[in-house]
Amino acid sequence: MMNAVKTKHHFNMVTDAQGVFRSFLDALANPGRPSSIATYVKRFAEEGQWLASAVTLLDQETGFFWNGAPEIAREINFLTGSAPVCLSHADFVFLPEPTVPAEILGQVKAGSHMAPHDSALLLIATDGEAPAPVALRGPGIPPEGRRIMLSQIERAWLNARETQGFEYPCGVEMIFLREDASILAIARKAAPYGLYSG
Repeated sequence: MMNAVKTKHHFNMVTDAQGVFRSFLDALANPGRPSSIATYVKRFAEEGQWLASAVTLLDQETGFFWNGAPEIAREINFLTGSAPVCLSHADFVFLPEPTVPAEILGQVKAGSHMAPHDSALLLIATDGEAPAPVALRGPGIPPEGRRIMLSQIERAWLNARETQGFEYPCGVEMIFLREDASILAIARKAAPYGLYSG
């Protein structure tokens, strides 16, 4: 039997998980406006962004896909009871390592017209590259649109999702986990409509 990695942490599985969940809800309700989970990330000895997110989102009824170090996948399983599954069956897709957006988006669950909720939530690592401005429209955004700042990685994911052509209500939500422990969500109906020059 393979033993789980025993990561020491001070994360409260009730109150801290509620705090992370509120940050996720705030980010999803306000596409393109960063929220923060920094307070909770530091309560893990390592991989705090990923473990705090996993503990908050996963349970024994959900499956997850992980493309990072195997020992962290084992720790997620140990802490949550959620089992790692193949990409096409995952409810939550954790992507700490770089990957090709189109390849991932072509395989994930995107729901159906009868069951749009049967779709995956993608959590994607981004780097510290200087972001550039993008204009975004959709639910939770003022009618005139919102100017947001996205890194090259984030823009690549947003463009790949647009190219995929999910027909609403089908689609996937994406949450970007940034190096400063801030998170930025792009809900499935939020879409770019242009670039700002400044």
